[in-house]
Amino acid sequence: MRVLHVFNEINFSGAEVMYANAAPLFQEKGIELIALSTGKEFGNFTQQFETVHIKMHHKPLLESDKNPLFLFKYFRSIIKFIREENIAVIHIHRSSFFWLFSLCGFITGRKTIRTLHNVFKNRRITWIKAYWERLTARTLLRVTFQSIGKSVYLNELQYYKNKSVIVNNWFDKTRFYPAVNEAEKASVRKILNIPADVFVVSTAGRCTEIKGHKDIIQALAIINKQFPCVFLHLGSGALEKEEQELAKELGLDGVIRFLGNVTNVRDFIIASDAFVMSSKFEGLSIASIEAMACRIPGIFYDSPGLRDLINSDDNGFLVAHGARALADAILLFCNDRNLCEVKGQSAVTFVNEHFSIENGVKGILNLYGKTV
Repeated sequence: MRVLHVFNEINFSGAEVMYANAAPLFQEKGIELIALSTGKEFGNFTQQFETVHIKMHHKPLLESDKNPLFLFKYFRSIIKFIREENIAVIHIHRSSFFWLFSLCGFITGRKTIRTLHNVFKNRRITWIKAYWERLTARTLLRVTFQSIGKSVYLNELQYYKNKSVIVNNWFDKTRFYPAVNEAEKASVRKILNIPADVFVVSTAGRCTEIKGHKDIIQALAIINKQFPCVFLHLGSGALEKEEQELAKELGLDGVIRFLGNVTNVRDFIIASDAFVMSSKFEGLSIASIEAMACRIPGIFYDSPGLRDLINSDDNGFLVAHGARALADAILLFCNDRNLCEVKGQSAVTFVNEHFSIENGVKGILNLYGKTV
């Protein structure tokens, strides 16, 4: 069975990483993955797809491409491509122009899946368009919608009246797993020049307004007055300089380490005592799942896509938005390291049960109609 995954650009992002990690499992089940980049550039994740034998094609379709004649020619070229490549399933990850690709699937008689990755809410006139696209795609073009988590599912159902199937995002347990022993954690801290008695907080994500990193920095300013601590800040972005300036202003130069984009994420995670995610919203936070898989308890804002990961504070804490609430939760862990251990172990159990790569692949195969 040949499955065509339609992306914008093929970039280092959640969906691309997940399917690259899961490619061997799909291939074992007789699924050949083909990726179509429809953005301006091919993308920066193509080498990783090549490594796991995902074939790729580039057919740009830009947001500015509104000319009816061009769209008609593009539409015909995709239909031809689907037939020539003997595609059995079209799996759409791109949100814009998804109706065009859905129509291609309907015309060629192929099963079509659209994955919903976020909890975005359209407003006013754009809501009508989004609602109508979903309704007609589902009822007329027979598109199956897949949500990556509970928050996305509820957002689609309640806001757009759109029915979908939940197949949770997944993580790769061969890349994210707990420290083998205390010696491994200690060796990583030694490399990072972090004393054993210092409480370490980490986060991972782009420096944007949505991620709320400034709240974490302000929380660290509160905590640092009572406990020695270090904040490992993984990721970069438009607000990175502002965040660095805030840290300096609060006297946290030696406390916060801005590490940018790193490849050995697990090393920094297992060196941590707690993982913080302060996003205003998420689809489903893979970075948080990966941290929990490393037996690190989470402190998350009570936001869509994050509240899916904490049940009754059994594997971490859900807190109200704001630096004070973050600081209070972190201080609970600072004062009780055993609490970190207990909730960290619960976190590992939880993510392995609900977000394993095996369960994710099984769910996607069911959508494809592939017997597993």
